[in-house]
Amino acid sequence: MWPASLSGRLMLSALLGMLAASLAAAALAVALLYVRDLEGRVDAKLVAELDELEHALRSDGAGRPTLAPLPSADMYDALRKDTAFRVVGADGRAAFASPAGLALQALERRPPGASELDLRGDGEPVRLRVREREVVRDGERYTLVAARSDRFVERLAEYARELHLGAVAATASFALAVFALVVWRNVRRAMVPLQRASAIAARIGPRTLSARLRVDGVPAEMAPLIDALNAALARLEHGFRVQQTFLATAAHELKTPLTLLQAEIELSQGTDKAAMLRETRLMARQVNQLLHLAEVSEAGNYRFARCSLWALAADAAGYLARHAERSGVALRVERTGAEPWVEADEGAVFVMLKNLLENAVRHSPAGGEVTLEVSPAGFAVSDQGPGVVAQDRAHLFERFWHGPDATGGAGLGLAIVREICVAHDWRVRFEDAAGGGARFVVAIDAADEGGAA
Repeated sequence: MWPASLSGRLMLSALLGMLAASLAAAALAVALLYVRDLEGRVDAKLVAELDELEHALRSDGAGRPTLAPLPSADMYDALRKDTAFRVVGADGRAAFASPAGLALQALERRPPGASELDLRGDGEPVRLRVREREVVRDGERYTLVAARSDRFVERLAEYARELHLGAVAATASFALAVFALVVWRNVRRAMVPLQRASAIAARIGPRTLSARLRVDGVPAEMAPLIDALNAALARLEHGFRVQQTFLATAAHELKTPLTLLQAEIELSQGTDKAAMLRETRLMARQVNQLLHLAEVSEAGNYRFARCSLWALAADAAGYLARHAERSGVALRVERTGAEPWVEADEGAVFVMLKNLLENAVRHSPAGGEVTLEVSPAGFAVSDQGPGVVAQDRAHLFERFWHGPDATGGAGLGLAIVREICVAHDWRVRFEDAAGGGARFVVAIDAADEGGAA
């Protein structure tokens, strides 16, 4: 079974590779030893002996032939029935020969041109194979003749096989052992940074979210994973801090109206119903916005379906028409281009448009106008209010942020708008309106022009 651990897999892969290489080397050695037939092996040995004789045959200063000591001289002496050689001069007489024996005698009686000789006598019959070569030394021509038996070459081949196969097996076993030891040490060393990162990850909790996994010493293939985990931890820490800040700010925002309401009840001789209703409405608005923010911040709360941007804009404008009328503000919807269709959560988009329009109505003066523009590119809400000063624009979408002249509200409307846009992969930005005032643009890249539901 394939190991579950990375180190085990690396070890097993390396050992399997080494074993395969050893088996391939052994198979090649066996093939080289077995593929060549007996006749081919005898020929190769005879050619090697002729080369040896040719190299050893020399001439002295007087022009007489000499034969240097042969490396295989002891073999000719010990195996006189299986191997022999002769160096024959131009006159037909042997200038040099191997020690006397049955093989040499057969070689001396060899018919001209015969390539095989049979020795029959006591014991097993022996077949000699013969090869010859002519060479010239100091102008003199010599004939080198070498004979060797089949059985001798076969015995040598068997011995070579045993020797080579044993050597291959011993070498492969030793190489595998050394290889396994080296791989085991290297794998353990390679796993140390990962084990250290794992130990750090195991200690990360709500109070240690700032901890990060170390990438020094980590294998290059694992570094992207560590970086991704660190990035995820950074996002988690940021989200946790935001939630902590959210809870603290929400508590503070609700504390003030509750304190005022309690003081009104305790200190007032009568019941100031209007003041109490004002405070309860403020708390209800804050609680509703907190609920909306919690809902839009959770991706699982969205239900996407194909819907028309025009229909969504008409619903939001119709819902806020009476509120705008009470504030003395005209609410106008402009539609350009073909009717765009998108995949969106209708309820969330309705809340987003309601917040943008409500914010624009609140900041528009009496007699002003709020415009909702709808096109295949998205939405744009413009008002004729005082606009936003440059130093405040960076804080527009922060939670619980209030402008210096803000009255009422919890400072969550634009934060809710941003969360909804993030959930839909849309973008929201602030611009200065053409005639003064503020303009909030929601850009939609995936709008489908002219589609049908």
